[in-house]
Amino acid sequence: MTGIQFISLNNLSGMKKAAVIVCFIILSSSLFSQSVLPTKLEVEAFFNSKTLVVLESGMFSSYNDEIRDAFEKHWNLTPYDFITNDEFKEKMSDSTYSFLLFTQSYYEKDKKNIHYNFLNLILGAKYTSLSELPEIASLPLSYFEGDEENYGFKLGVIVRFFQNRAMELKEKGSPSSMKYLTYYNDFASRIKSKKLLIYEGNLQPKLRSLKAIKEYYKYDVEIVSADALSEIVSQGADDIYFIHFVGPEGTQRSGRCFKMIFGLRDANMVYFNKHNISEKKPAGLLPSDFKRINR
Repeated sequence: MTGIQFISLNNLSGMKKAAVIVCFIILSSSLFSQSVLPTKLEVEAFFNSKTLVVLESGMFSSYNDEIRDAFEKHWNLTPYDFITNDEFKEKMSDSTYSFLLFTQSYYEKDKKNIHYNFLNLILGAKYTSLSELPEIASLPLSYFEGDEENYGFKLGVIVRFFQNRAMELKEKGSPSSMKYLTYYNDFASRIKSKKLLIYEGNLQPKLRSLKAIKEYYKYDVEIVSADALSEIVSQGADDIYFIHFVGPEGTQRSGRCFKMIFGLRDANMVYFNKHNISEKKPAGLLPSDFKRINR
């Protein structure tokens, strides 16, 4: 994630209260420009650690309940517990702990200073800032003021994906090829073997019909409502692929789009792409995305 910087969000009074950021942001040393892929020894240390899930202090967020539920249902790699942001600051240098941390992120050269919400799984270490902590996994969740309802129901899949990634890092010896999420594009050919579910709002306007999609992707695909996607992913019973999309909401029409495809049953990522939003490349999946997974 070269060029991205991160700030802990757990000290904010509410994820959607952007105006309070000036008053409440602490951990000023927690900015970093790129992730640090763990070494083999650090991956081993992670599997011997206790994972601490850092809860955010906002009173207006359902994130704490949703991440608790996801961890209690799915996490089985390490012992775990839930802590506050203050406790995280005390323990972050201790390598006997790993941390699941909600962060705010932005691109250094972005003149519009658009912020994104990320989920990060990192290992404690004796460094002076978060920028140096080994990162097991990270994933964009939404724009900073994005609606939590758009990603909360996916947290169970994301937690399982983080476990899958940690296991793969261990089995493969933390290869440099796994540093970026584009690594998972090597598995895109799997998508055509199952139905792909897409929420209509995650498609660019010209692709919001099956007929339009079929010009670029000839395999099984279904356009569903937001409620239908939430219900299917929450139940977790169907052996399908679905889109996790991060893009602007409401009236915002600038920034970046992040596009990820996950298997619902196995929680494996099989596609990742992103693009800068422009008139020629509006927010949503593009023909080029469908051409890529159609190969």
